[in-house]
Amino acid sequence: MVNFSSIAQDFTRHWTYIESLDGEFLNTDLVEVWEYYSQNPINLNDSTQLYQLRELNLLSDKELTNIARYCKSQELISIYQLQVIDIPIDALKRIKDFIYIPTKHKPITTTDRANGYFGIQFQNPQRKGVINNSYIGSPIKTHLRYRTPLKKGWRLGLNWEKDIGEPLWYTNEGANNLALNLTFKGKGKLRKVLLGKYDLSIGEGLLFGTSYRINNPYFLSYKPTSITKSTLSSKEYNYFEGAAAHWRIRNTELNVFASHRNLNGNSSIDKSGLFRTQKEMENRKTIKENLIGVQIGRHHKQNTFSWAGIVYNSEFHEAKTRFLQSFYASKSYYNITYSGEFALQNLDNWAVLQKLNISVSDNSLFTVQFRSRKDSIFNEYRADYSSFSNGHENGVYYAFQHNFNEKWQFRLTFDHFKSNSAKTTEPHYPKGNKIFSQIMRQSEKRKFTFQYQYKNIENVEQINKLRIFYQEELSAKIRWNTKLNLIREGENTNSSLQSNFYLKSLNEKSKVNFSFCLFNTESESIYWQAPYFYGSFNSRFLKGTGNTISLSFQKKINRSLKTGMQITQINYYDREVIGTGNEMIDSNTKTEFSVYLKWKY
Repeated sequence: MVNFSSIAQDFTRHWTYIESLDGEFLNTDLVEVWEYYSQNPINLNDSTQLYQLRELNLLSDKELTNIARYCKSQELISIYQLQVIDIPIDALKRIKDFIYIPTKHKPITTTDRANGYFGIQFQNPQRKGVINNSYIGSPIKTHLRYRTPLKKGWRLGLNWEKDIGEPLWYTNEGANNLALNLTFKGKGKLRKVLLGKYDLSIGEGLLFGTSYRINNPYFLSYKPTSITKSTLSSKEYNYFEGAAAHWRIRNTELNVFASHRNLNGNSSIDKSGLFRTQKEMENRKTIKENLIGVQIGRHHKQNTFSWAGIVYNSEFHEAKTRFLQSFYASKSYYNITYSGEFALQNLDNWAVLQKLNISVSDNSLFTVQFRSRKDSIFNEYRADYSSFSNGHENGVYYAFQHNFNEKWQFRLTFDHFKSNSAKTTEPHYPKGNKIFSQIMRQSEKRKFTFQYQYKNIENVEQINKLRIFYQEELSAKIRWNTKLNLIREGENTNSSLQSNFYLKSLNEKSKVNFSFCLFNTESESIYWQAPYFYGSFNSRFLKGTGNTISLSFQKKINRSLKTGMQITQINYYDREVIGTGNEMIDSNTKTEFSVYLKWKY
């Protein structure tokens, strides 16, 4: 019998690990990934599912390689066999809730039951009507999510969220940001059926890559073995909605998918998902989008190949209908892995990404990547493969990683890029380079990370970024860390200093997190992320001079019920009102209060 321990799930351990890597790119969508795999765990005896371990973002490249190599060498009877692999026990603890080994003689039984989540958030001062009476809805944010298993592998999900300033119900348009999801998971040739909201990721993501990934500049890769995945995320743009099905016949995968929805905008697509004024409301769901496609993939031992054909139609684009194709291939030979995708649009525009990964030893890894694309090729849902260079599409990128021992690790990355979009001023095709370096030391009680980034683009100010992270386990129940960010752009220096304090009760049923951050920015925004608080995107980019304070309390009432409360305050010293963007209020201080309840029964 196998049990999946997702009751009143707590992802603090997982979030803490991600935070120590690169806190700038934390996102609550990552929690949705963990939620998905806690309910759809990865079968370690299925070689086509081993790639999905990467989507958890909870293992290093060395740990991923060692686990995949061990699982492919034999058939496991227990996940605890992984303890013989040369990887830290903490890494296994992080993924334990997302993996399983099926039994041969007994069907898999789980503790999978109906589960729900309800969260509420409000602010002081309230946004409603405080500046020109512009906001049209309630000053309270609400979020309801519910999942329940049905019969014979079917499962139903619901997600309903409204942001602050938005109405709960739109006249003639129904509920605000309501998503229904019906899914099926089977063990025969038909493996899954998705009805409703889903993510789509093909190849290396040249055309489509909506699944969440940590945007760090190391060995990025999508895998074509799981291209569609149901989602109940609250994101309002980067997803598809319709139907998808997945078949597996021996080593061949077949995916078919279709989507129909209305995008937001008028002259351009509004990707923010924030519709709080009358003008924003007029542009809501005004652009029709349709998609239909098929993907065929074959995975055999160390070789993978897939082809996808998609017909895409959107009223936003001048060429309303586009035929898109993706060719993906990867091959492994001992310590060398090649992968690449070639994307084609209407047989005339193209994009390509090729990568070569070499394991110099068990402790060293080297990658070189080449990318190029025509400026006019479809670019609406591309993956973040090139975001390290901020969208300059032509370039060469190489990175090196070495583990000196169990404690010390070194990383170094170079990216040389050139824009593929002509500009009216010289240089017409600007080019530049970026360097990223990192030194990390980790022991059982302490973790230290030093990161340095340098970016230079023609006719643009040079940017230097320094990030220092230090974490100390003061005891089994008390943890503290601090983060220093320094950004130098031309003559301007931007900085922030954040300290987080974590306290667990003796029985680990209660947690208290406190965070304090000072920031002083002129030209570059500083990213601030409060400690993990379930269901709340408690982060923002800060520009100006001020401080933020966050205090949260979370408690497991019993095995099936968990609750939490959080208060967050932001104070600006250099202004009298917060009058820009989504922070718009008529005060220089804003306080947010959040509370949630999560249950299973």
